[in-house]
Amino acid sequence: MFEELMREIKKLEQPRTMSISIALDDKRFYDRKCSNSECEGTFKVHFDDWNDKVADRAFCPFCRHEADKTDWHTPEQSQHLRTAARAEMSRLLGQALKTGVARTRPTTIADGLFNISMSLDYKPGSIPQVVPATASDELRQDFICEGCSCRFASVGASFFCPACGHNSAESSFNNTLETVRKTVQMFPNLETTIAQSANPDLARDAIRQLLEDQFARLVGAFERLNEALFDKLPTAHQFNRKGSVFQRLDDASSLWQQATGKGYCDFLSPNELARLKILFQRRHVLSHRQGIVDDAYLAKSGDRSYSPGQRLVVRAADVLELCDLLGQLANGLREQSP
Repeated sequence: MFEELMREIKKLEQPRTMSISIALDDKRFYDRKCSNSECEGTFKVHFDDWNDKVADRAFCPFCRHEADKTDWHTPEQSQHLRTAARAEMSRLLGQALKTGVARTRPTTIADGLFNISMSLDYKPGSIPQVVPATASDELRQDFICEGCSCRFASVGASFFCPACGHNSAESSFNNTLETVRKTVQMFPNLETTIAQSANPDLARDAIRQLLEDQFARLVGAFERLNEALFDKLPTAHQFNRKGSVFQRLDDASSLWQQATGKGYCDFLSPNELARLKILFQRRHVLSHRQGIVDDAYLAKSGDRSYSPGQRLVVRAADVLELCDLLGQLANGLREQSP
């Protein structure tokens, strides 16, 4: 009696494919989330580029975690996929039961004393309602990979392309300049907030430390951009670069002069270049001597505002000046790099 019913249910064991709609934002960007538990950063990739440019593996724009293309769903998307799959399974099972019952004939069992008749009936149950997960709001920063042209977006700086993993020194440098400028502008309000929640001494020390940290951040971003731009030169391989040459202004300028015929003095005035040397040397003292001035600093920087044993004082104006000088110098180097 149950042969037809079991035959229909048996068919459900075969692998099946189904299409499930995922919501996109107004710019056709697709919500993604890093599957690395140490990161779990959220970002977006243009849906067309996710299909066309991302191969079997994808990369996190923040930490460069690499994982299968199927491992980047947000919790909302994962829940939507599970609900849709359960709804489809309920529909298929209901259809199988309906078909199997329809094909099953009533059966009568007679043993002389009793006649037993059996028949099957099927009443369909409810199928889970599938409500697509809505896309999150459009993110503030859009990026286009220099290597493969993949379009993606994030809140805050992104460092790696989701499709090819490329790390853009130019984008990172531009983001660093913008972030540092905006961060410095926020320091007065931040100091007030810390002072109200803790005490004025802690607030002043915290802002001082944050200001000093920006020096290393800016010089590091510029060093990497400088190296990336120089590597683009057709003759870059002909030059021997010793150590961290792009942290040393005179040596780096000489290297560019030899390779392109133009050095830093072609992009900055003598006063600007002298000031940049002072700020670079201050970064070195802050990083390696906890800000305590020595004879080497005075000799290399030409700074006569300090004496050995004093500690550097970093102002917001110094940080913003370093931003402006590095941005101006970077623009000049970009013009020399193909």
